[in-house]
Amino acid sequence: MELSRRSIKIILKLLENESTITTRELGEKFNVSVRTIKYDLADIREWLKIKNIKLYSQRNKGVWFDLTDVEKITLKNELLVTQSFDVYPDQTTRVSRILMQLLMTNDLLTIDKLADFLSVSKNTIVTDLEKVDLLAETFQVKLSRSSGYGLSVQGKEEDLRYLIEHLLQSNFTEYDIYIIMNQLVNPKDERTSSINLGKNDLFQSTYTKIINELSLLLNPTLLDQFNYTELLSISLRSAISVCRLSLHQPIGSLKLLNDQEKLIQKKSIPFLIMKKIFEQYDLPLLEEEYKYIASNYTKKGPVQDSLDLTNRLIKDVTEEISIPFIKDHQLLTNLFAHLSLRLSKKYQFINEYNPFVDDIKKKYPDLFNAVLVACRREIVNLGVRIDESFVAYIALHFLASLEKQKQEVIRVVYICSTGLGVTNLIQQRIYEEIGNVEIIGFASVLNADEVIKEKKPDLVISIFPIESDTCPVIKVNAIPSKDDIQKIKSTVDYLLANNGGIFESHLKQTREKNEFKNSEKFSQDLIVKGYIIYEGLLTIFKGVLKDDYLDAFLLHVFLMVHRITFDIQYDPVGNVDKDVLISDKQLLLKVEQLFAENDLSVNDAELTALFQYIDI
Repeated sequence: MELSRRSIKIILKLLENESTITTRELGEKFNVSVRTIKYDLADIREWLKIKNIKLYSQRNKGVWFDLTDVEKITLKNELLVTQSFDVYPDQTTRVSRILMQLLMTNDLLTIDKLADFLSVSKNTIVTDLEKVDLLAETFQVKLSRSSGYGLSVQGKEEDLRYLIEHLLQSNFTEYDIYIIMNQLVNPKDERTSSINLGKNDLFQSTYTKIINELSLLLNPTLLDQFNYTELLSISLRSAISVCRLSLHQPIGSLKLLNDQEKLIQKKSIPFLIMKKIFEQYDLPLLEEEYKYIASNYTKKGPVQDSLDLTNRLIKDVTEEISIPFIKDHQLLTNLFAHLSLRLSKKYQFINEYNPFVDDIKKKYPDLFNAVLVACRREIVNLGVRIDESFVAYIALHFLASLEKQKQEVIRVVYICSTGLGVTNLIQQRIYEEIGNVEIIGFASVLNADEVIKEKKPDLVISIFPIESDTCPVIKVNAIPSKDDIQKIKSTVDYLLANNGGIFESHLKQTREKNEFKNSEKFSQDLIVKGYIIYEGLLTIFKGVLKDDYLDAFLLHVFLMVHRITFDIQYDPVGNVDKDVLISDKQLLLKVEQLFAENDLSVNDAELTALFQYIDI
């Protein structure tokens, strides 16, 4: 028995859910009627019966599985493979497969051929072609119809390849990613052939060869230079390049690649895999093909100041959707770090695989569009289109800020004995035990009414038996006991659950500042250490530091010292450029010695980012 694509998605949804889900909710999720969902559930039960798996259901409660985590993972992986090779593809899948067939041949394909290929009627193909037209147009590709002969696609080669990448990436599941990465790390694993990569034999066989060869080239040292999305991009582009060249469709000129020996010495993975595979297919090593495989840049302009770019992006998005991102200094820090690393990487794949795109577009369309517009306006020198994958990674930083701003906080006035020591002790205890609380003021029994009137809190916590007409009051011991803490928690939860949206959202900058109120000495030491490192680096980098980056360099060094101190350095995976670090070993040694003298252990990812500020 074969499951429909929707039935597979329903099972996957049930496996993801921690609680029950009703047929009405499933109907809303998949845009079908409750009756249709019930028919699907009947088919699902028949399919599960063969596997001795029970799907539970109860009126007014919903449907659910009762499986262990291991059983869930096993079933999920089986479904993900089944979904890749299902017999009854939905329209989205058919559209993708039609385009892949057209992009992997120079022949005209008739509607009859496409109908046979997909095992559907000619009328279904005719209907699908309307969607094919729309999708192709978004990539500046045209679906051409030759009466009596068939269909083809036309456009610039870079647009055609960009469309192929989109089709492949949009069909990836986490199971596919796992299998590919597992094959790269464990070459003896033979499961790569089960991956669905467009239902095209030419591409499938080519990609399988590339993954096998790439797994032999990579070693633990080289793996540190990449993250999984970069490896995916290199492997996919290598396969696309081979397939398109086999069809006599190069991306640019036919100029041969120079400096091949230099690339071999540098152990350039894109070149090494290109050389190995191109020799097997008897293809010439063209310069433009190497550029395509190795990097997304087609041209370069003057380098943009990452700090200035970050500020302008935040300003644009703030103005576009009227949310005060510009006030969130943590967003500035995180986004600056992201762009600095992202735009200085050795291999630039702007349209890399991104599993967050669809969710962000669906749940936060206004934010996504605002970031997209801002990126296209401000990032002007990359020579590439700013696509949805690139935008989604930036949007994630804005989402983190948005969630922080949306977090409702119960504003508390605390009435207790006076004295800095007492208030600090109480504040520390409350913040350690209770979330969603901000102490906006302390008062004594003498000025309690005045402070409550001025601060307008949502809740009053008091060691004295006072009353308030404007908000709830909780009586606690002088030093809050466990029972007191539980009482405060319960009240806070109740207020948040029954507020009707009356509580304001707050950035917790005040709370964060209060938590470190007793850390003045530590803060001073950290600032001094940051300045010592900055002065030392200015001396070491004298004559090679980029003039346009001086202001950004100061901020980068201080944030770098902060990250090292709090053990949150940049992740080395995919963010280390060994070529940059060893280009001047004496310089590198001096920098490492400076950090060591100041009791700072710096990793290679941080050093790679630091060396982007100098001309080597």
